[in-house]
Amino acid sequence: MRPALRYGASIGALCFLAACAGGPPTASATVGDLVLTRGFAYEPIIQASGAAYVEITNRGTAPDTLLGASSPAAAGAMLHGGSMAHVMTLPIPAGGTLSLAPGGTHIMLSDFSAMPQAGDSLALTLTFARAGSVTLQLPVRKYGDE
Repeated sequence: MRPALRYGASIGALCFLAACAGGPPTASATVGDLVLTRGFAYEPIIQASGAAYVEITNRGTAPDTLLGASSPAAAGAMLHGGSMAHVMTLPIPAGGTLSLAPGGTHIMLSDFSAMPQAGDSLALTLTFARAGSVTLQLPVRKYGDE
């Protein structure tokens, strides 16, 4: 392959990869056997409540349980099932994934001390029965930004 053609092909491949890797930023972390990815929060519409999302994969051989969440930016944080019902805990099976996603299970944050804006970072601490606690810095997105 001629150098100019090889250079052009390399630039094209890099542009393709950059386009595929695009999208809004997300937070990730690892604690124990748990790998947390795709963490983010939407900019709240009202100061009373907003939601946070994250995907939790258990790479271990024992199940774990999400016991709760907290944030210094909000007075309260509750685990909500897909029907918006409060749930006390969320199981994460061994080798399985718990997906907290828009339209489904999520973390409901309430009574923000200051309204998070798109582009801000929101600290969220998750507590697990086996793995312990981990704090994520969730990027805040405009509602509907995927």
